[in-house]
Amino acid sequence: MLKKLKSFRGKFRYDDSEMPFLEHLEEFRKTTIRSAIALMIGMLVCLPVADKLILVLRAPAEQYIEKNASAVLQDSAMRLRIPAAAMSETNLVKGADGTAYYNVEARIAIPRSANQKEGVIRLQFSEPSAALKMWFMVAFVGGLLLSLPALVFIIGSFVLPGVRDTERKLLGRISIFSGALFMTGVVMGYKITLPMALGLMLRIGGKLGGESIWFYNKYISFSIQLLLGFGIAFQLPVVILILGKMGLVNSRQLREKRRHMIVALLIVAMLLTPPDVMTQLLMAGPLILLYEFCIWFLHFSGNREKPTKKESQPDIDIEDDTPAESIDGDEGKN
Repeated sequence: MLKKLKSFRGKFRYDDSEMPFLEHLEEFRKTTIRSAIALMIGMLVCLPVADKLILVLRAPAEQYIEKNASAVLQDSAMRLRIPAAAMSETNLVKGADGTAYYNVEARIAIPRSANQKEGVIRLQFSEPSAALKMWFMVAFVGGLLLSLPALVFIIGSFVLPGVRDTERKLLGRISIFSGALFMTGVVMGYKITLPMALGLMLRIGGKLGGESIWFYNKYISFSIQLLLGFGIAFQLPVVILILGKMGLVNSRQLREKRRHMIVALLIVAMLLTPPDVMTQLLMAGPLILLYEFCIWFLHFSGNREKPTKKESQPDIDIEDDTPAESIDGDEGKN
């Protein structure tokens, strides 16, 4: 077991030997095939539980989704109300087979608690194959996230041998920080942004007097795009801090370009989220706060501003060691 672990560690060690181009291309081909196999395995694992994943994505909108009549009747306790006057001998009817029963009119009363969960969204499929496409799309995204550790290991074994030890340690810290930010963005999008965006859109649609009939696969695509968009957008501090440590940006430059960056972050939010203003603003707000965090982090970490040209070039006093008498003597001779 220890030998296997040491062999795995050996794949990640720095190797300064030059590899021929064809061998490098062959390693790239093997890395691509292994990554594809890992992704396929992740998809095969997620395919049987894709319906459970769809229910997770549907949970933020569950309170708004309209239930059909059978679901309401099954989930609710009902009462049968029969007027007392109806239970009389005049309403007694005998059937052809000799059975007797009362022919009365009754009313089923559904409790109000059963109607509280009824929403205003009606989910429909746009085409016969829409459900199958949605199933495979969710399985692909789930398989990608499930196989992500294996993909990192496979790609790392291809890239890390060309990275020095100090750079590898820095890359490991960046990876942990980046993964934490990605999960933070996804959780925020799932817990806060998605329910708020759905509620706002439904309220606006209700005020306009329209009925919300959504395609099921479009809603799932909307949810996945929003969650992945939040995870990707939360990588902004990673990019800025890397540029800061490389000396390309500093806190003073970030402060001076604050207004331009706010516009740029609004554009990024527009590209990463579905086309509605609410989700764009809900993404742009945290991004602006993260941008401010980067400004202060670079400020307190010492990367405040670049030295000016006068500061970078120290003043050198040129002293003339030539005696004044010799100079005067030379002038007299001339």
